[in-house]
Amino acid sequence: MQFIDRVFTREENCTGCNKCIAACPVDCANQVYIADDGTRKVRVDSRYCIQCGACLKVCDHNARDYLDDTDRFFEDLAAGEDISVVSAPSVLVNFPEEKRLFGWLASLGVRHFYDVSLGADITTWAYLRVMERDGLTSIISQPCPSIVNYCERYMPEILPALAPIQSPLMCLAIYLRQYCGFTGRIAFLSPCIAKGEEIIDPNTYNLVQYNVTFSKLKRQIAAMEANLTAFPERDFEGMTAGIGLVYSRPGGLRETVRLVNSDLWIRQIESAKQSYPYLREYWARKNEGRPVPGLVDVLNCAGGCNLGTGTDRDINLDDIDWQMNRAKAEREAEQVKHRGKKVKYAPHEYFDAHLKLEDFQRVYENRDVYGSFGPDIDLESAFETLQKRTPESREINCHACGYGKCRRLAQALKRGINVPESCIEFERNQLKYDRLTRLLNHGEMETVLLRLVKHLRISQPGFSLIILDVDDFKQVNDRYGHDAGDIALRAASEIINRTIRSEDFAGRWGGDEFVIALPGLSLAEAVEVARDIREAVLGLRVLPDEKVISISVGVAEAKPGDSFADIFQRADKALYRAKSSKGRGPGIYTEAAVSSSE
Repeated sequence: MQFIDRVFTREENCTGCNKCIAACPVDCANQVYIADDGTRKVRVDSRYCIQCGACLKVCDHNARDYLDDTDRFFEDLAAGEDISVVSAPSVLVNFPEEKRLFGWLASLGVRHFYDVSLGADITTWAYLRVMERDGLTSIISQPCPSIVNYCERYMPEILPALAPIQSPLMCLAIYLRQYCGFTGRIAFLSPCIAKGEEIIDPNTYNLVQYNVTFSKLKRQIAAMEANLTAFPERDFEGMTAGIGLVYSRPGGLRETVRLVNSDLWIRQIESAKQSYPYLREYWARKNEGRPVPGLVDVLNCAGGCNLGTGTDRDINLDDIDWQMNRAKAEREAEQVKHRGKKVKYAPHEYFDAHLKLEDFQRVYENRDVYGSFGPDIDLESAFETLQKRTPESREINCHACGYGKCRRLAQALKRGINVPESCIEFERNQLKYDRLTRLLNHGEMETVLLRLVKHLRISQPGFSLIILDVDDFKQVNDRYGHDAGDIALRAASEIINRTIRSEDFAGRWGGDEFVIALPGLSLAEAVEVARDIREAVLGLRVLPDEKVISISVGVAEAKPGDSFADIFQRADKALYRAKSSKGRGPGIYTEAAVSSSE
């Protein structure tokens, strides 16, 4: 099955705020990258996106949008194609003048109008009959294509529990084509982005050709400057639906089932935040042999299809219920007859007499995209990249990256779908480092030294200090250019980083001067470290003519009672002596050597 970029990012509007990552119920759909201008952006990978619309709902930068078939529908209509409309029951609350909307569409060439509420009635009937026929004790409803997308891509093991019946949209399309002889194209007036995926699914047999969402339709009406009140009303055609219209609100399936079966255990659940975790909980219980509901009425959207992903979500819930309750009461009065304890529901009696259950059955496919973060334990390289080297640093879990756990960001980093800059602690740490050498910058190194001096005053272990700089560095820049000078500084800093311990601190003090603090090391031990660094630098051949680079080094050991200025001045004085020797001395001087010569 082809993956289409239905949900996409407007890069120019994306601020990299990570709200989409936090809202998304799956791991890999939102992927972070660095744009050409150096800023962080979040794109959508259609292989993993289930079109739940959660990112569209939370993005307040207008950086997320979606594609449907509205443009193609109007283009084909203008070209004279034979197109009829089937409308979701949620049209009732999203278009208060829905009959005039149909009148306008008829003026543009739409041939017929049918109510998907009838398809919902067929779906309910088929659920109950297939459970009776096949002895199914528990099924999950599937009018919601985002739920199907999730199950096929992320939980294929649960597919046997999905109701083996087509959605209300497809049930109506089957009824129209197989029982009413309908042959034209069908456009679905839709509250749902993901219906576009259902329409092209091979297992829905090209029954419907267009997914025209309410939100895009409203924009098309505005663009065409259509005044709907100027058009005559046009009503639905064909068989009158039952109370299937309530499918579009949470618990609607429960309401339709309760008309004819008051005993079935039904679980109602909705919203991306709750539905997908519940599916995993349900499947775990089922595998453990624990009780599960007979029918799970599960929807992706809080508020149901009336506030679906393809709507403007601007309707009050009480207004929705008020309208739907009136319509439901009218349908019940017409089609529900109570005879003692028995209920006669006209649509189901008609379906039993005229429809074949097997015509409305549906199969599903395992389309596992392996898009979930597993229990990956090999994350050391990712944590190292994030500069999270302690257990505490890996449990900050601040939510700034969108994942809520440092471990999940590390998993995303290892998978190649995120960048270290998404971590706020990483970004803060970057402010501590010199851009050229990646050693600590002057300000951070000064903070480290002040902290070490403070610890020294409260009887903590002492430290030694190394100050070094590159000999005749100005001549290097003058002779070879600043680019070559930068290469030399980077090479020297890499040697420093490789030589010191993880508990040591090294920083670029300024220009070609470096400072190294060695906690717990004596003066003699610090000299050995300085000697290793100097010898390694002498071995560098990074300048254009492979000229040798040398460094001068001063070393001092902190003493009780020292201030920051005291220890620094002694090391700096030793460095001055080393540089004054102009290569005639050892290149490394200590405070002791300077004192003895004075």
